[in-house]
Amino acid sequence: MNTAYSFIKNYIPLRNELKSRTDGDFLIISNRNGEIYYLNGSARDMWLLLDGSISIDELCGKILGEYKVDREQLENDIVNFIRDLQWKKLLRLRTGGLL
Repeated sequence: MNTAYSFIKNYIPLRNELKSRTDGDFLIISNRNGEIYYLNGSARDMWLLLDGSISIDELCGKILGEYKVDREQLENDIVNFIRDLQWKKLLRLRTGGLL
C-alpha cells in the first residue's frame, strides 16, 4: 500500500469550489480566487463522488467498482488527484466524524 495513501485514506475530502458546471465532457470548476480548471474523464467522475460524506478509502472502493484498474495504481492516482486539488485550492481534507 502506498505510504501517502495510508496516511490520508481515512480523511474526508471536502470540495471548496466557488462554482462548477458541466460543459459537454468537461466539468468546469473555479476556486475562490476565480481561477478556472477543467476536469474530464475519471477526474470528473472522482470529483462528483466527493460530496463530503465519504472517505478517500471509500472513494477508492467506489472507483474500483466502476473501472478496471490496479488498486496500487489507483491509490497513487488518488493521492496525486487530492494533492493537485489541494494545491489549486479546490479541496480540503477533514478527519472523520462530525464537523
